[in-house]
Formats: sequence, structure tokens, C-alpha cells
Amino acid sequence: MEQSIRTTRLFNFLSAILAFLLWGGWAYHVNSASSPQSGVVAALTQGTASFLITLFMVHAVTFLFHHFQKPFAKVIFPAILINSLTGFCLVNIHTLMGTPRVFATIVPALTVGISFCIFTAWKLLKLFQQQGNT
Repeated sequence: MEQSIRTTRLFNFLSAILAFLLWGGWAYHVNSASSPQSGVVAALTQGTASFLITLFMVHAVTFLFHHFQKPFAKVIFPAILINSLTGFCLVNIHTLMGTPRVFATIVPALTVGISFCIFTAWKLLKLFQQQGNT
């Protein structure tokens, strides 16, 4: 059955841990010039959001992957939809938390996020095609 094509739990968890470390560290770096406290709050906010968003992304990519027919759509549309939603959420969360440099904090993560979604969907597409689906 087509719905059985998924990423592994290890892939999901390691991706989320790396996202927490990378983007939490980036948020600290970008925002700590305002004050060390701002850097820590931004780091914890972005790190936690990146961890959760990464877990959400792999499931959402898988879910959306199965709702499009054409290979191009299976790879590109999930990335666009998911990153639009997560970008909207990140802007609001960082604004609420008082992050001094919201866009400098989130734009690199969103750029990598769209690449991550495309990579994950591409990986799913290869598995889908190996099972003999077109």
C-alpha cells in the first residue's frame, strides 16, 4: 500500500536533535548582541521550535506526499506548504517571545527547512518508485 512509505524514526529523531542544536545556536549568536538573556530566550525558543517543527515536517511531508499525483508535485508542493506554515508560526512565536532579530533568526532555518522537505520528499519518491509506482 502506498501509505506504508515513510521515513525511519531514527531519521526523524536525529534530524530534530540536529535542528535544535543548529538553529538554537544560530538564534543565540544572532540575538545575544542585544543582551545575553535575549540570546538565551531566542535560542531556547528557536531550538525548541526547530525540534518540534522538524518532527512535524517529516510527518507532514509524508502525509502530503501521498496526496499529490505527479512526482514534481509530490516533492515541491509539500515543501512550499509546510514552510509557509512554519514561517508564519515562527514569526509569531518569536514576536511573542520578544526576539530582537526575528527575520535574521528564522530565514536561515526556513531556507534549510525547505531543502530538508525537498530532500525528505525526494527520498520518499525514490522509495515509491522502487516499489514499482510511477
